[in-house]
Amino acid sequence: MPNCPNCNSKDVVKNGFIHNGNQNHKCKACGRQFVEAPRQKLISEETKALIDKLLLEKIPLAGIARVCDVSETWLQNYVNRKYEAIPQQVNVSAKKKGRLTIQCDEMWSFVGNKGNKQWIWLAIDVDTREIVGVHIGDRSAQGAQKLWNSLPSVYRQCAVAYTDFWNAYSNPK
Repeated sequence: MPNCPNCNSKDVVKNGFIHNGNQNHKCKACGRQFVEAPRQKLISEETKALIDKLLLEKIPLAGIARVCDVSETWLQNYVNRKYEAIPQQVNVSAKKKGRLTIQCDEMWSFVGNKGNKQWIWLAIDVDTREIVGVHIGDRSAQGAQKLWNSLPSVYRQCAVAYTDFWNAYSNPK
């Protein structure tokens, strides 16, 4: 029987098998679970490229994990790192100062469960159909302010904004 890698205790028992069939052990002294001689699986760049394509197809993460033979935990961490690397500012084509027109609206969706309603706020340039501002959050005046703050300065200075008259839009600063 191996020693515990955490406390070096010899009071270790077998504790079933992990997902790939390797024997799992549990230390009775500290409660640590471990596998003797674990091997870390490295994910190839080709597999990551395939995962990137599958993510664009809106396939569930569990399905991608099965097809690509990666763990769901690793895949979720990979997706989180990809998301954090995306710039949070919207890139829009250059505009000259003058009359610009935007339409602002919000829509909601559940995230995870029905108790977690999130609002997606969008500002769209009427002429180019570009999304020029976006915010995800609640449907409050602070959400409207964050949508306003996400607009490029030329829109905050020169645009006429059309909304659905939701009271949160009334006083952006």
